[in-house]
Parts: sequence; C-alpha cells; structure tokens
Amino acid sequence: AEYMGTIHLPRSVNPLYFTMADFHEQEANTGVRFSWNIWPQNRLEATRAVVPLGCLYTPLKDCQNLQLVEYEPVRCRQSGCILNPYCPVDFRAKCWTDPFTGQRNAFPQHYAENISEQNLPAELLYPNIEYILPAHVSGPSSPPVFLFVVDTCMIEEELAQLKDCLQQALALMPQDSLVGLITFGQMCYVHELASTDCPKSYVFKNTKEVTSQQIQYQLGFSVRNDPRGIQAGTGSRRFLLPVSECD
Repeated sequence: AEYMGTIHLPRSVNPLYFTMADFHEQEANTGVRFSWNIWPQNRLEATRAVVPLGCLYTPLKDCQNLQLVEYEPVRCRQSGCILNPYCPVDFRAKCWTDPFTGQRNAFPQHYAENISEQNLPAELLYPNIEYILPAHVSGPSSPPVFLFVVDTCMIEEELAQLKDCLQQALALMPQDSLVGLITFGQMCYVHELASTDCPKSYVFKNTKEVTSQQIQYQLGFSVRNDPRGIQAGTGSRRFLLPVSECD
C-alpha cells in the first residue's frame, strides 16, 4: 500500500531532490522505498495510518551518480539523525531541524560561514551520499552484517524459491560479511547461528507483546551480571555467522 500523492515539503527543504514524479524511478536510483511518501504531521496522524510508516533500503545497491564525500556527517545532538534533504534549514539563523524530534541544531562553523540557498552541501543536494570517514574517526573497520528477516507463512513451492533467493544473496555478499537470521510465522524465531552443538533459537509468541528491553534481556544484550553467564559484549556474536560458513 504505497501512497502516490503529493509530497508536502517545508520551505527550506531543497526541491532538487523531489523533481522526479515517478517514485519507482526514485527507488531505482536510491534503493529506498517508503511505505508512505508523506510524513505524518503529528502523532495522531501517525496512529491513524493503516500501514505503519517504514522504509525499505537495498544495501550495496549499484546507484548511478553516487556522491562520495570525504568528511564526517553532521549529526543531531539529540537523536543522532544525519543532515539530509528532508531536514528544514534556517539560513538566517544558520541552523537545521531534525525531522524526527524537532530538535534545532546549529551548523558547524565551516558550514555556517558558507551555506546559503545558492550554496548547499552535498547532503542537502543528493538523496544518497557515501561518507569516506577519516582514519581517526572510522577506526578499525568492522565487517558488514546482514540480518535476514524471513516470513515462513507460504506454500512449499514459494518457500523453495525463497531458499534459492537467499542462497543467491549469500553468494553475492562480501567475503568478510556476517549473517544473522530471524524467521517468523506463528512464532518468531531468533536463530543462534554460531551454535555448534545443536540448532538453537529464541522463540517469541505472536500473541504476547514484549518491550525492546525485554527482548534485549532475553537475548542477553546489555545485561550486567547475567546469571545465565552471557556476556553482553559478545552476546550478538552468537547470532552471527561468517558468510563463508553459511549453507
């Protein structure tokens, strides 16, 4: 259910990003698809949405004219949101607003000295950019992690096709990738792929609501003095497996 209506924009949002009327063309160029193409104006509108507001992103998509920048992203001091074309900009006050929280943020000095409606940084011009971080910021590189979330409520023929698609995806991943797996049907299973003795998974009922804190505790994330002996720092590694070991 994808809404194809008019996009309502704040005045200060750069209009160059929204010149294409064809949302499918935007998806082909950016690898991003939103469930709705209008952001709810308030919480009440968000609760009335039949389909929750969400975004599907295609990682490692071969985007044409991808912009590369060799500097750090500008982040919101409250939420960590990164400056982008959706952020309203006040050129007079030299600040920008986080669309998620409404937090106003002052631009760094080198931005404030040069930014104007005619002179915009790349992150306000292009929907997709890739940051090449300086060595002192990025530190040791971490392997990419791919988490598959698979709906198993399908007929056997479709399930076989799905397995084939997953195997093709594994074959195309970088060799140093780590892979995780969550499956859901009548129950939701978080699979502990690194288990070598026997297959293990954590099962959550679809009839019981659980908070994110409860899920973190059950999975052993960020739990101090856990009586089960699970170390929070290594907890996530139990659910990940090198792609070379996946079959």
